[in-house]
Amino acid sequence: MQIEQLDLETRSKIYNYTKKILRKYQKGITTGKLTADKFAENLISDEYINDILDKNLLSENDFKQSYTSYINKLINIQKEDLSKSKKRNVNSTPEKPSISQRIKLKNLLESSGYTLSMPIEYLNSCDVDCIIKYITTQSIDLGNERIYNYVHKSNLN
Repeated sequence: MQIEQLDLETRSKIYNYTKKILRKYQKGITTGKLTADKFAENLISDEYINDILDKNLLSENDFKQSYTSYINKLINIQKEDLSKSKKRNVNSTPEKPSISQRIKLKNLLESSGYTLSMPIEYLNSCDVDCIIKYITTQSIDLGNERIYNYVHKSNLN
């Protein structure tokens, strides 16, 4: 089984845990001393990941390879974000969503029965696009699992 085939809730838990550990080892990652292979081996052998996934799944080579490539993707995203933050002015902020994006998201949320768990002002343009994609297709691109925590089904009937 590949990591892409897991349900969104499980992928979100894996994403949150992996990102938390990646932040701890940020220096080793940026210097290249910590590779995705070593990182994946360490995480798969960790007890917490056993609470999220079945041990049989963790021992499958297909899953190990997909998890390693997933970690590689997250590392690349983290490196890209770090390099962007070093290059840009300290006071610059991510691109805010346009008015048309906000209106589209607001209408989509109302019509589909979803709510945001945070004010729209805290979202950037890319986040809004990812949320719209998630609501319309029920899929989230690998590496963007944080979006799953931003949107929830309303309990209003």
